[in-house]
Amino acid sequence: MDFLERNKALFAEIEEKIKNDPQNVENYLLLGKLYVMGKQFDKAIEIYDDLLKIDPLSTQALINTGSIYYFKKDYQKAIDIFSRVLETDEANFSAYYNLGNTYAELKQYNHSMHAYKKALACDDKNPDLHTAIALLHQDMCEYPEAIASFQKALDLDPGNPEFNSNIACAYVKMKMYKEAVYYFKKSLEKEPNCPRTLLQLANVYSSMKNFEEANKYFEQSIANDENYYEAYVCKAISLCEEGKINEAYAVYDKAVEINPKRANAFVLKANLLVSNSQFAEALKLYKQAMEIEPSSPKIYIHAGNTSVLAGDLVGAIRDYKKAVTLLPDDEQTMLMYYDTVKDYVNEKYKKEQISGTK
Repeated sequence: MDFLERNKALFAEIEEKIKNDPQNVENYLLLGKLYVMGKQFDKAIEIYDDLLKIDPLSTQALINTGSIYYFKKDYQKAIDIFSRVLETDEANFSAYYNLGNTYAELKQYNHSMHAYKKALACDDKNPDLHTAIALLHQDMCEYPEAIASFQKALDLDPGNPEFNSNIACAYVKMKMYKEAVYYFKKSLEKEPNCPRTLLQLANVYSSMKNFEEANKYFEQSIANDENYYEAYVCKAISLCEEGKINEAYAVYDKAVEINPKRANAFVLKANLLVSNSQFAEALKLYKQAMEIEPSSPKIYIHAGNTSVLAGDLVGAIRDYKKAVTLLPDDEQTMLMYYDTVKDYVNEKYKKEQISGTK
């Protein structure tokens, strides 16, 4: 039974209240919220539109409508609505904050930062805003600035483990692994059994080539979520770095067992097989990955490269050609395709010449 069916009586009750008192905006807001909770976004917009006919300046109705368009990825409509709020309410924190988020999705970073700074002028004590600013800095590869903003969020909400993890992730981007370890461990003090943070810490130790600590945290992550696909994949990658190839094969197999509809474990194991000259087995895995992600050009390129190494130019041409159709503007992929076709033609010509000589 879905949300709407479970709350059928509540919807009917609020609709009856609107019918009896059509000027009461609170009932519209409540009904719109319920439709959003039921993922009936178009119906929620209709309700908010009805409210705006009664009160065209209803800030909450406009913010809610803009938020719906944001989640529907109709970013220009969201921008138009949030901007409409600011025409009559120049100090509206929510409008600036949501406007910043929307511009960030469009990668219009300057517009996004301008909106966030306007939001700061309205409320500089909101940790979510400082986090949004930090993420924007991170998107622009401004990691020291990102750390400073994450730290402000942490100062405002020191009990939030996610803020420590955010700082740690920024340090990872800067390859400052000791600092990253410190903040991941601070996060684990609040949530000691968080599989994601345990995995992130394991990956940092792996980057530091401290495989003993890495394996310890990989195991803890998996112990807290035995079906954590990413943990198995990352552990396998770390085992490869450590030189434990056979163990890595087994862990990749476990990842495939947990989620056979994800392609990257197939691809990564195939890559490992290629590095050990097991081309036929690798090509079987690439084929399985293609079936899962038929629109991924990288898989076809991997397969094409492997076929070249195996001496199968016909197979390489087939896979490179598919990659070219998916990446028609990629010069490197096009060059690999043409070079392989040329090698095939030359090889065939030489064989015909030898045959003719005989």
